Amino acid sequence: MSYEREVFLAGVMKYIEKDPEAAAYVADYVQAGLRTALKEANHRAADMEVALVTIASRKHKGSDQLIKSKLEKWSGKTSLNWDWLIERLGQ
Repeated sequence: MSYEREVFLAGVMKYIEKDPEAAAYVADYVQAGLRTALKEANHRAADMEVALVTIASRKHKGSDQLIKSKLEKWSGKTSLNWDWLIERLGQ
């Protein structure tokens, strides 16, 4: 566990010790954060699927720009590094 995470969780614990009723609100915010992360993951997956289908077909006029825009949108947030393709599509 990272130091930053430990500090954050220790702070939450100390706050809840002082105000136990706030635990329900913490749980609500945790759920909201998880929903947001899931929504972003779904959007990223959809964009990557569009890029993959477009790469596979390459029949779509302007497909390079579509692929580039989708890959740039998720740059640094995907399992693989697509910078090489973004660079190539920008030429």
